[in-house]
Amino acid sequence: MTLIKTTLSALAVAGGLTAAVLGAAPAIAEPPPPPAPALGEVPPPNAPPKTADFWDGEPVVWTSMWGGRWGIWKNGSFITLSSNINTGGG
Repeated sequence: MTLIKTTLSALAVAGGLTAAVLGAAPAIAEPPPPPAPALGEVPPPNAPPKTADFWDGEPVVWTSMWGGRWGIWKNGSFITLSSNINTGGG
């Protein structure tokens, strides 16, 4: 009977230590997205007029991506609000 109690106690301690080691493993999180450019770029002279200063609570800025467009940065992504100034396309 004593051997059974000792064995069960040893298994319980070993199980508890294993659970503690596995539970204490550091959590690896995704790095935060890079900060969005708040001011944007200087629009070229042929840029269409800016229709609003803010949209969906974010400042409307110019970017040269995709041929140049007005848009906003939201959650690390750029949402376009105008067409490409070179092709007039989307």
